[in-house]
Amino acid sequence: MKMHLNLAVLALAATVSSAALADAQVPEWYGNWNFSLDGRPGALTITDTKADCASSAWCAMAVNYRGANGVLVRGTIVTIDSKWQHMRFRLAFPGNNQTFDAYLFSWDKRKMSGTTVWNGRTFGFLATK
Repeated sequence: MKMHLNLAVLALAATVSSAALADAQVPEWYGNWNFSLDGRPGALTITDTKADCASSAWCAMAVNYRGANGVLVRGTIVTIDSKWQHMRFRLAFPGNNQTFDAYLFSWDKRKMSGTTVWNGRTFGFLATK
């Protein structure tokens, strides 16, 4: 009986720890990300603008992308989930305001991946700090 109780406590602790690790904090999004969009290199930068705003919890965050061609593409953050794990943002490519769904890794917050849709096709991306 005691062994079963110990196993149950360990299982509960592992579940709680996993759930706690899945939650992210705002600063974990900030930084310079090496960004691979379907294998094409670029750089994504997420910063704190220090703006004093009340429209959303992420209104003071800015996102920008610079592709291998060196062109800066400005972006906007659409939403971030309540656990700060999933961010939806848009990049204003010329002629295409493209939406990205990004997810921070639960065990390594220096990595994120996700998808975007362009011209009816879904593409993946991976980013690392």
